[in-house]
Amino acid sequence: MKMGIVCKEEPSALALASRVLDWLEQRGVECLFEDHVAGACSRPPSADVWGASDLVVVLGGDGTLLRTIRMLLPREVPMLGVHMGSLGFLTETTEAEVFAALKAVTSGGCVEDRRAMLSVTHVRDGEVLSTEHVLNDVVITKGALARIFDMEVWTNSTFITNFRADGLIVSTPTGSTAYNLAANGPIVHPGVEAVILTPICPHLLSNRSIVLPDSQEGTIIVKSTKASDNIHLTLDGQKGYPLQAGDALKVKRGPYQATLLRLPQSNYFGVLRTKLKWQER
Repeated sequence: MKMGIVCKEEPSALALASRVLDWLEQRGVECLFEDHVAGACSRPPSADVWGASDLVVVLGGDGTLLRTIRMLLPREVPMLGVHMGSLGFLTETTEAEVFAALKAVTSGGCVEDRRAMLSVTHVRDGEVLSTEHVLNDVVITKGALARIFDMEVWTNSTFITNFRADGLIVSTPTGSTAYNLAANGPIVHPGVEAVILTPICPHLLSNRSIVLPDSQEGTIIVKSTKASDNIHLTLDGQKGYPLQAGDALKVKRGPYQATLLRLPQSNYFGVLRTKLKWQER
């Protein structure tokens, strides 16, 4: 097995990467890593961590893990996320648990969670400009000026509504605890086959989140006519594109899944209780 090590460029994360690398090499595991990890750990550059790893250890927060998924596609490589961010729901393993988790990984004792991803196709004047894949969410939002704009929303061939809002979040159940949650959207268990549409600060108080089956294709059409609205598409907080009036975004369950590894004693609701401090008063 070739194990990749991906790490955010931050001193404590790089220090942990060095300890993880030593632990794995002492047990005969071949390790691949990014160039900044090689420099921090006094190692020569490795082979391609994105193209050759059989499993990847991700040291950082949810943003680091989302970057890893994007860089690995179209390969579906299992990932062990070690939490070193501020508030993360994807990187379940704590720094204190990292070596117990690595032992479980190398002995086959970890649990695999398969998470659905969305594909989003950007269409302008009938031409496909791009198709991307996200684990968390697709966000349509305006620029710096405090203006709302209009979006027409369909599912398959059925018209849903016109949203007039600061933006719209289209999220997976995995992404329901990200921007969707901050926008007062529902928490949806990642095992549910659904897509969540949550308007951001809608003009009408009656506009609320809509949960659709992920077997349907959602279409969002930007209706704004002001160039100054400066509307953008953001994908998992990793990539972004400007949008124009009339642009359509077609969102559906994609062909890929993300495989997240966790210790057997860890579970989704335990993570929620810890991260959201449900048991505190």
